[in-house]
Amino acid sequence: MGYCVYKLNLQPDILSMYLKNDDLDYLVLQEIPTVLENIAELKQSGSFFEIIIESQSTKEFTQSFEKLENMTFKLLDEYNKVLQNYRKNEDVLYSKKFLKLNEKCMDLRRNLEHSYTGIKKAFETISDEEVDGLYSIESDNQVGTGITHIRKFFKIKEFLSTEKGENSLKPLSLISYYNSQTEHILVGTEDIELANNYIDALEELINTSKDITSRIGKININPIYESIQLDGDYSEISYIIVYPNGNPPLERHNILQESEAKEIHAKLIGTDGKFLNAEPIREMLEEEARKGYLKKAKAKGKGFITKIRILKSKETDN
Repeated sequence: MGYCVYKLNLQPDILSMYLKNDDLDYLVLQEIPTVLENIAELKQSGSFFEIIIESQSTKEFTQSFEKLENMTFKLLDEYNKVLQNYRKNEDVLYSKKFLKLNEKCMDLRRNLEHSYTGIKKAFETISDEEVDGLYSIESDNQVGTGITHIRKFFKIKEFLSTEKGENSLKPLSLISYYNSQTEHILVGTEDIELANNYIDALEELINTSKDITSRIGKININPIYESIQLDGDYSEISYIIVYPNGNPPLERHNILQESEAKEIHAKLIGTDGKFLNAEPIREMLEEEARKGYLKKAKAKGKGFITKIRILKSKETDN
């Protein structure tokens, strides 16, 4: 088994508080493991703390999903009536009943997506054309209200019939380790998609625990990357970099440190009609990514590839 590597990052006000009291070692070596016990069972072995989280029940999800399914089939029936009327009379008429039902469906679906973030992978893996074919969904560009939810629901339904879909409902069933020497979280899998789902769920669990946030604030957990490739032509590259709190701390002297901002959001846009010189951007992003400070990056163009660090043994994390 391998381990996908992530970096746990704290916000600047928390770091400043511990730095002023010369307690940074206490923070990373003792305080963080202690507060994690609010959400998990921890087992210590040297600098590693095994994080074991009780498997999340899917009973509540199943009940909500079945309710949403019934509502969505009703919405689909109503949508088809609107569509038929348009094709017959060239007139689009949405009843109040239809509009209200559409809002209820979207609200319930969004709540599920928020609580079970892994199911949103369905939107990336299943196309509109595919879901329309699988569930015989008819549509028209002139009848737009309702179709977005209908497609998203059936994409989720189809995704849940796959192994990855089933795993997305229990993202915290994996085992991870907090390395107090590096402030890394090592997730016990070589499947990056599963590891990302786990980290998203772990971050959400930590940041919604008042017992934790009252002591170490809200955190973010970013991947540690081996490399970043920018092998295409790009007219625009955007990225988010978080406040640097590596070990040793505050190793970068830049505007993030000086302003004590938690993140910097940047967008680089090429001169009209010209592409960006990508190499210096790649070098900068890769440097930040290797430390775990790169929260997000995207580019307009093809050939943007990131490689998350995967270790064969957790003892090699340094």
